[in-house]
Amino acid sequence: MKKKIVIASVLKPVDDVRAFWKFSQSMAKTNKYEVNIIGNSTKKEIDTPGIYLHPHLLTRTNWLVRLFIRPKILFKILSIRPSLLIITTHELIVTALIARVLTRCKVVYDVQENYSSNLKHLSRSIIKTIYAEIIRFKENLSKKFINEFWLAEKCYDEELYFVRNKNVILENKAISTAESSRNWNQTNLIFSGTISTYGGIKNAINVFLAIQKVEPETLIHIIGQVHSIDIKKWLLEQQKNHSNILLTISYSPIPYPEILDAISKANLGVIGYETNTVNRNKVPTKLYEYSRYRLPYLVSENTNWMSKGEELGGAIPVNYTTINAQEILKSLSKKDELFTGLYPESATWEYESLKLTSSLDHLIKVVK
Repeated sequence: MKKKIVIASVLKPVDDVRAFWKFSQSMAKTNKYEVNIIGNSTKKEIDTPGIYLHPHLLTRTNWLVRLFIRPKILFKILSIRPSLLIITTHELIVTALIARVLTRCKVVYDVQENYSSNLKHLSRSIIKTIYAEIIRFKENLSKKFINEFWLAEKCYDEELYFVRNKNVILENKAISTAESSRNWNQTNLIFSGTISTYGGIKNAINVFLAIQKVEPETLIHIIGQVHSIDIKKWLLEQQKNHSNILLTISYSPIPYPEILDAISKANLGVIGYETNTVNRNKVPTKLYEYSRYRLPYLVSENTNWMSKGEELGGAIPVNYTTINAQEILKSLSKKDELFTGLYPESATWEYESLKLTSSLDHLIKVVK
């Protein structure tokens, strides 16, 4: 008899990369579990045996609806009565506690961000600083009833006190690769994932403009979710003023297969982050994706990311304050030297999924 699992989120879509394409697919393949995903609605729901989607409609800026969606999520959890509840945000900590009391389910908190640190260091708002303390207070209390913490970043094991001795590290490593269809005769850049100033979108545009001066036919494809109206307007203005900028952007997440398809067609990725307190010890998911797809990519020199990129293959160091297009193109022309060996098995999602299924076996006893 299959045990029921619920993966619950407030804002993330039901086809979220981590919840659907990684967690749920790995769980469903065992044929031991019925997986239910509660999350935001998506453009196109995917029909997958053993995985059931329960979408709600919610916008990031509607705080009132965002608050009252939690009872709706709780009622859905209670109607499913899972053996295991996985929450993907601090917003559902109280919901998880109530669900555990009423259903006696096991609870996992999938820690995808150091939310408190993000609010403190990326915002100057006093209100957000206070909210950061409230989040950390809830997370510290959650250790008393949460069975296990799954960590999306290895550094959280040291950064977060409340996960000590109860965590499993499940990094956002790349899933199986698809066939590439790259044209190496024309420089085709890609910037994928969340589109923001913090994420380095302006660095990506600056790189594109610098290379286009040397190679006028250069293209850039910007694909991903954008939260800021100002950033979207700025990108549309850039597209109007400069040729060869392709935008696939939306206020809601872009379906993951579309992003992977774009990666398979590009021949130079851009990881535009500048290091700061929040991100310096994290590894961007796109670094794993670009490396596994054998896509050369730019990354800030003298960073942990550069070291990781050299280990996995594909990384080209760049100083975003003084972009040298000639050096970038020279490195790209020696692309075979950037990938010196096979992609390490330990850097794949298939490897991480073994830890996931082992954790599930520990948390849930399946009756055969």
